[in-house]
Amino acid sequence: MTCNPQTRYAEWITSATPDWPAIAWQRAADAMIDTLAVTIAGATEQPVTISLELARRWGGGECQVIGHVHTLSAPMAALVNGTAAHALDFDDNFDPAKAHASAVLIPALLSLAAERDGQTAQVLDAYIIGLQILGKVGQAVNPYHRSRGWHATATLGAIGATAACARLLQLDSGQTAHAISLSTSFAGGMMSQFGSMAKPLHAGLAAAAGVQAACFAEAGLTAGEHTLDGSKGLRQLMVGPDVEQLAEQMQGKAEHGQTMQFDSTSIGQPLHLQEHGLKVKRYPNCGSVHRALDGLLELREQHSLAADEVEHVLVRAPAAHLANLMYSQPVDAMQARFSLEYNLAVGLRRGQVTLADFSTEAIADPATRRLLSSIQSEPVDQLESEFATEVHIHCHDGRHLKTSVNMPIGSLARPLTAAQLWEKYQSCVEPVIGIDQSAALRTALLQLREPQPVRELLALSSSSQA
Repeated sequence: MTCNPQTRYAEWITSATPDWPAIAWQRAADAMIDTLAVTIAGATEQPVTISLELARRWGGGECQVIGHVHTLSAPMAALVNGTAAHALDFDDNFDPAKAHASAVLIPALLSLAAERDGQTAQVLDAYIIGLQILGKVGQAVNPYHRSRGWHATATLGAIGATAACARLLQLDSGQTAHAISLSTSFAGGMMSQFGSMAKPLHAGLAAAAGVQAACFAEAGLTAGEHTLDGSKGLRQLMVGPDVEQLAEQMQGKAEHGQTMQFDSTSIGQPLHLQEHGLKVKRYPNCGSVHRALDGLLELREQHSLAADEVEHVLVRAPAAHLANLMYSQPVDAMQARFSLEYNLAVGLRRGQVTLADFSTEAIADPATRRLLSSIQSEPVDQLESEFATEVHIHCHDGRHLKTSVNMPIGSLARPLTAAQLWEKYQSCVEPVIGIDQSAALRTALLQLREPQPVRELLALSSSSQA
């Protein structure tokens, strides 16, 4: 490692010109649309309302809380909005970092832009920057950072959000390097919190960290020089003492660009938004279940299957996916989102999985509960790029139906259409802010690259009902 990645990333963040390709602008805009939609839908979830109640004591200000009437300071608004963005697990995934990127970046940027009277186009530019740095750091520590139990949305999300906020504030390269260094002091969060209210809070904490680290650096607070790549830096400590050995093992088989080495030379090329894109969610649950659920629904439709025709379902999937789905008998919505058995049982019965399927009544439905024991799984010790998820349906009449899914619907290989994106928007937003306000917000979202104050956009996302 001849170049300090912290310094090189800071130089790129401050010098990159915003002449991004049209596809990058469009995907950034789509990410903001999707993130605002799921944030509004998640605004009344319990971890959000608890966070909001406390944040109102801690940080008054003029930044809009999405889906509510309240305003807060920029860090506190980022905290609450980030928690809401991730509360339903309906927000996008970003493979290079193995993180929920937009649920951290968008709330941080919108809150800071609202405080500084910024424009939506500036937010899109900073989002592209932040996502790139989030991906670069993620590629230097994954897949083992995540497979060893770190929740990258929290750990790496803080760094990506800081890079984005530094760009928005137009910090110089020295300040930006200090901001990145400071962000590692906020980086924390473990996967043992999956299925609890702490998991969505991770996104909120990371979003707030991005705002705080950038503002600390702007105010003149300095930090260490090798917090990413040093002997006691993030890569060494958050992967383990065998990091170099693991990096050697990844040579020639890296997926999602995860070489486990910092790339300090070609930081902006290719853009991650172009090369990897985002996985926009079709279902409001853990992304690790999506390939299996896509396969099940495909077979169900192809063969016009009814649930009572099925004897059992076997899912063979990468062990890393199944490790995230730890609740075979979920008792609440948080656990149900991380249950292979529940989501496939619902899909088998209903032909879809929607927000309504995570109500208390739906989770307790006896007809669904009876199916849970018929859903079986077998972990395969291979990377997700090496092994496509297999779905085997065994029917009472002796039929054995099988399919395999390499990439889920919503990924770059199988993207949601514009119509599907707006259908998701409508289902998330209208129940919270109403039909008329939802339509007005949609009009504003269609003009994100035009001169448009963030404060006006956020005003349309507020609700007197939440």
